[in-house]
Formats: sequence, C-alpha cells, structure tokens
Amino acid sequence: MTERSKNALSFCAAVAIGLSVSTGHPAGLAAAAGMPIACLAPRSRMAAFESSFGYYTAGLWPMIPGLQRYIGPSTGPLVPLVIWLAAAILLSLPWAVAWTDRITCYLWRIPLALLATSIPPLGIIGFISPLSAAGYLFPSTGWFGLAAVGLLPGILLSFPEMTSSVRTAAFVVFSTLATIGRVATSTEAPTIPGWAAVDTHFGDLSLPSRDYAAATFIQQKAAESPARVLIFPEFIVPRWSGATEAFWRQTLDRCRQRGQTLLLGAGLPSARRVNQALPVYNFSASIDALENGHSSPGGIRDLASPEAVDNALLAVGASSGTLYQRVPVPIGMWRPFSNVSVPLRLNGPGVIEIDHQRAAVLICYEEMLTFPVLASMLQHPTVIIGISNSFWFDDTAIPQYQAAALSGWARLFHLPLFTAVNA
Repeated sequence: MTERSKNALSFCAAVAIGLSVSTGHPAGLAAAAGMPIACLAPRSRMAAFESSFGYYTAGLWPMIPGLQRYIGPSTGPLVPLVIWLAAAILLSLPWAVAWTDRITCYLWRIPLALLATSIPPLGIIGFISPLSAAGYLFPSTGWFGLAAVGLLPGILLSFPEMTSSVRTAAFVVFSTLATIGRVATSTEAPTIPGWAAVDTHFGDLSLPSRDYAAATFIQQKAAESPARVLIFPEFIVPRWSGATEAFWRQTLDRCRQRGQTLLLGAGLPSARRVNQALPVYNFSASIDALENGHSSPGGIRDLASPEAVDNALLAVGASSGTLYQRVPVPIGMWRPFSNVSVPLRLNGPGVIEIDHQRAAVLICYEEMLTFPVLASMLQHPTVIIGISNSFWFDDTAIPQYQAAALSGWARLFHLPLFTAVNA
C-alpha cells in the first residue's frame, strides 16, 4: 500500500469514528478510543492534522444547527460554520504536534495530546474526547480505566512489530480490566433511595408566563413527592431573588418541616451589573400580571429586564447551598473582554454536599467536556448530577451525546447518576 493510500485510509477511519461519535450512541463514544490510532497512523504531520480535522469536523457537525438555534438567526449562517471550523482546527493542533516518526514516543505523546485537548485552555472547548470512551470500555475501573484508554493507543502505535506473545499479554491485561468492570456493572446501576430527578417541558423559560408556570409546577411536585431530594433542570428558575423567595416561602417552610431538599437550576443576580440603570426583574409584578390579567404598556415581556445572571444549582429547603457553573458556553455566555460576560470559574468547586452525599454537578455545556468531570472526580463525589436545557437543540444529536457522556462517566466511576432536562 502506498503512503498516499495509507493516509487516505487513516483519514476515512477518523471521519467514520467522528460520525459515530456524533450520533450520541454509546457505541459511538466507545469507538472514540480508536481516534488517536486513526489520526497518528499517517506518515506525515500534515496528514495527521488532516485526519484529526476530519475526526472533529465529522464529530462536531451537530454544533452547526445547535449554534444556529442558540445564537439566533440574526447572526447569519456563517457564524456557526466559523465556530465549528475554528473548534475543529484548535482541537486538531495538539494531534499534529503529537505526530512523530519516532513511533516509540507515542507512549507519552498521545497522553499529552489527550491532556492538552481536555484541560484549559483547549479544555474549554474540549468536545468528543477519546477519554469519554473509558466508561463503556472499562466500566467501574475509575482512573485505571481512564489510564488504559490513554495508554493503549500509544502501545499499539509504538510497537507495530511487537511479538505475538507481547500482543497477547497486552490483550489479556486490558481484556481482564474490561471484564472486571463489566462484571461489576452487570447488576443494576447504583442509585440513592429517596432521590429523584424531574424532567420538564417548558421550553424557553425566559418568558415570564412560563417562569410562573414552572414555579407553580415545582411547588406542586415538591408537595406531592415523597423524595428527600428533588432535582430540577437548569434555569428552571430564571432569576432567584428576594421577591422570588417570598413567593416560595410556604413551599420552602414545608420542605424544611418534611426534611426535603429541592435542587433547582437557577439564575442568580450577578455581582457585576454593568449598567445600574437597568430595571431589576420584577417577579412580583409578573405574578400580579399573570394572575389578574394586568399587563405593562409594552406587554408582559417588559416585566423582565436584561439584568445579567449567573447560572447555578441552588439547594433550598432542608439543605441550602449554591454551586455555580464553572464553564459557561463560550460566546453565548462567556464573552472575554465583554462587560456582560458570565465568568469562567475554572477553580470553582464541582461538588456540593446534600443529604449526606457529595454530588458532582455538571450544568448543561459542562456535560460535553472532560475537564469539569475529571476535576469533580478529584473531589471524591458519591453521586453525579447533570442538569440542562435542551429545548434549543432538541432536533440535533447533542442531547443524546450529553446523556451518553454522563452515563459513561457514571459507569467508569460506578456512581449513581441523576439527570434533569428541560425540553
């Protein structure tokens, strides 16, 4: 086979793996473990970059319709395309740097490339990492399974002429790890009695009418449920303020009496309000307008303000606490050098203590990345919580990828998983 044919074969394999990942199917995520082999097998650095670029463009194509919906049609169709291509190029660069004709160096170059695409700064856009395959290939093996996914491609690439006995020994070792993990997870996934997650279907909750409907639904659900801990989706309360808390007072008092905790995705007023002349969101006025048929001269939307809020998980009731989103959506929420940017909190806590459990919390965008998960795992959680809003990309494979990625991490570390999604 000629060098050109080998490069073409590697490119096609990388694209095929990327397309399988883009489906959000667990088998697709498992296939991602082969990405380093497909992308570094070519015989030149440029060919390695092209294969990596093929993997990321194929795997990230659902970003295009998702970004079009998220950013809005007013930006034009070119903006999502530019972001998609820029993300693919940036994530491909470490793999081009990792390429070498000294194949034994892959033992350390591949782990470094995986690390470079998983931790900040690239980790902020570190999508579809091959490390996400670990939970499906080596469940319940924790950091050992993660290390196996990081090291095995380098072993296979570094020793193409290894003897059959060495290959057999390597196969036995990794097969044993996988078998142990599968046996450990052959029973039902771990869970926590008394905990429950609630999916909702309110769509865009920035509308005050839906805000009120969601608040009413949550309070009714809390009153009806025997669960000690009830988990609700991201941004189910668009703005939590003193007025909001007053509206919730009876429910919160009842939760405290029953020993019940509500975990709410909420927008908390930002401490960095740039324009102090902006009117504060008037929750009480919204309730009055909705219950009594009143309206402002400009309609119900005028009751809301563009006041900046930070995305967070809020614990109320029997327990209280706040955990902020660490990695907000770049451009959409985190806008470097902008006065209205939601900040990165890369050193922020990823675990909150609730009901004698240590919950690793991943909020929407963070579910697609590797860095927030691994940073949380270093804090020794006993449960994983994922909350998100999917109404703006429900017609893409992004929700399926988020769910499969979370499930894979839970399988890898053998932890209970609770997800709450607003569609």
